[in-house]
Amino acid sequence: MVEGSTQPRGRQGRFGLRGRIVIRFASIALLLSLTLGLVTYLTVRQIVVENREESAIDQVARDALLLEAVGPDSTNPSELLASMRPPSRSTPLFLAEGRWFAASLQVRPEDLPQDLVETVVSGVSARQFTRLGPSPVLVVGTPLRADLGAYFEVFRLDDIEATLSALLTVLMIAGLGTTIAGALLGWVMAGRVLQPLHQVAGVAQQIAAGELESRIDETLDRDLLTLTSSFNRMADALQERIAREARFASDVAHELRTPVTTLVTSLSVIERRRDELTPQGREALDLLSRDVRRLERTVADLIEIAKHDAGVATVDLEPVPVATLLGWLLNRLRRPDIPVDIDEPATRSTVLVDQMRLERVLANLIDNAESYAGGVDRLSVEGRRDAVLIAVEDSGPGIPIEERERIFERFARGQDAPRTGEYEGSGLGLSLAQENARLQGGLVRIEGRPGGGARFVVEVPVVEL
Repeated sequence: MVEGSTQPRGRQGRFGLRGRIVIRFASIALLLSLTLGLVTYLTVRQIVVENREESAIDQVARDALLLEAVGPDSTNPSELLASMRPPSRSTPLFLAEGRWFAASLQVRPEDLPQDLVETVVSGVSARQFTRLGPSPVLVVGTPLRADLGAYFEVFRLDDIEATLSALLTVLMIAGLGTTIAGALLGWVMAGRVLQPLHQVAGVAQQIAAGELESRIDETLDRDLLTLTSSFNRMADALQERIAREARFASDVAHELRTPVTTLVTSLSVIERRRDELTPQGREALDLLSRDVRRLERTVADLIEIAKHDAGVATVDLEPVPVATLLGWLLNRLRRPDIPVDIDEPATRSTVLVDQMRLERVLANLIDNAESYAGGVDRLSVEGRRDAVLIAVEDSGPGIPIEERERIFERFARGQDAPRTGEYEGSGLGLSLAQENARLQGGLVRIEGRPGGGARFVVEVPVVEL
């Protein structure tokens, strides 16, 4: 059942909808041209052959009457036959008293069909299509008066064969042209039919890219009104749901901010009097401190995510030389211990970035390396023609290829991640890093590192000054 249901879809997908429409139009045009051409050829062939046959029968009847009127005994029969009809149009033959007389040596008596000769000699007129060498011919015979014998004429049909051959060639060329015209018509018609669907697909891509206000013009095509109106209603529902969820997350984060701030302040007071606590109290304080710090960071990340979802996150882009940017970033991150490897093209490049948001991106990636891979091994910077690649490298267990997309999802953790409660991350760091990079026209991706480990690459655009 599964194989039977998937195979037709595979064949259809091979050509696409437009390709299938073109094939259908071309097939219909080919079928019509073949049918019309066959009917035309057979009709013309029948008419031409029947006209030539009737003309030949009438001619033989007239020549037979002339031969009977003159009488073959009055002169030499061969000379009489030559005077009756030029050999170029037909070749007459005369059988009298068992002897054959002919006007030309082009046709010999033995070339005539034997059964036709016997039929005419028996007193019955007859005709037969045959071939004389490579040429088609029509042999017509009629009996004369009993004492005169039988008269035959052989008509060459080369002209008819040439005419029919030319007609067949013309019909084949016309059929080929009709098929091509049908394919072109199918291509044009398919384009017109698919144009509204392409616009629907374009709007769908815009919505998928985050432009939730995009809608389809419902006056696009009245035949697609049901599709366009349903699509727009679906987009409205999707936008409303996303906005509702964003408002909910924002409201929750803001409602948590005050109690979390109170918790952090109270915790600071308790930590200052840590020495007065019992060992069990200190252990409880450590657990509480870790979870409150984690909660504080999660709330801050949720507020930032809510801003991105609501579309109110702002970005302040400015051109900054890469060397200056790296010095500023490392100073802000307070990580002078991280080795930096920058190539020459990067030192000559200027990037268009929001420095604060880029700092958050790198901070999230460094924190991720600290939590999962035991720290950062190196920060490498490579210059390209249209972008600068800033890579945060570690020598941890690495990230499997199948998880490299999922790891950027919210609250997603790799299979080697610590269990909940064993680290201070919110599970939103990589997602925020990706969002902040996207706002600056860049991206974040994961690569494998030769020798083991992971390599998180931040790509930021280069600006020409």
